Amino acid sequence: MTLYRRFKRFPFLTVIIAAALIAAVIIYRERVAPREERTAIPEHRGEERREKTVQPPPPERGAPGDERGGRHVAVIIDDIGYDLRLVEELARIEAPLAFAVLPHTPHAREAARLLHAAGKEVLLHLPMEPRSYPGNDPGNGALFVGMNPGELRRRIAADLAAVPHVSGVNNHMGSRFMEDEAGLAVMMQELARRGLFFVDSVTTGHSRARSAAARAGVRYAARSLFIDHAPGYAAALAALVQPPPRGSRRAKPLLMIGHPRPETLRALADAQPLWRDGGVRVIPLTTYLALQESRGKKDMLAKKR
Repeated sequence: MTLYRRFKRFPFLTVIIAAALIAAVIIYRERVAPREERTAIPEHRGEERREKTVQPPPPERGAPGDERGGRHVAVIIDDIGYDLRLVEELARIEAPLAFAVLPHTPHAREAARLLHAAGKEVLLHLPMEPRSYPGNDPGNGALFVGMNPGELRRRIAADLAAVPHVSGVNNHMGSRFMEDEAGLAVMMQELARRGLFFVDSVTTGHSRARSAAARAGVRYAARSLFIDHAPGYAAALAALVQPPPRGSRRAKPLLMIGHPRPETLRALADAQPLWRDGGVRVIPLTTYLALQESRGKKDMLAKKR
């Protein structure tokens, strides 16, 4: 029997064979022939997704006060009130530096007003008795351990009146006074009454300022390092751009204190682009205080758990 007669005798077999041939053609077209054309778009989309996932956001995207976005530093320049020319140069630095003004110096009031007008934070650089007194004189308006509470209050009020626009206080010298709990209690009460914060310059390893501030309800921070403890431009720049400790994913914020010296000013100016390239953000002193308070609350919660 010929093939034609078989197909004619069994028409359903013809339908099955035709369907199989059509299915084979479809499978070939779907799986083999246009593979390159069909896979190009999904691979391209996959690459876009991988790029968006892998690339981190730039450091500057972190909101002010947010710990994301690299290291944070706050900077205070002490001993303001003598050289107004250097103050004018420092005020032109775009970073949000803070300045501690010594009371009763030749340009204390003028410097405080100039800095405030430039949008900088102003502190009273409060003179206090050092252990080396009288060899080292803290200057006019200093607080001494032998003073009674009334004398301390009057002197603090006079020092604050000599420096306008202050938002806080830090100590000038004071290695002896900062260890005196009675004197610190009076000082912190006066700061609390005026809503001022206190920054400990850490001129002694036995400072009682933190506990005194806590009892009085005064916001407190302590210096991390001195920018120009070692003399010279190179030492100041090295202190400013020091890398974070090894093994730490996110370095703690730093509070740096420097002085109005030409080499410090030059180091500060040169540190700005290095900080930007390294993802370092200079933050206002008040933002630093807020970060410290936030970290303190987190630590307390962790201890309770």
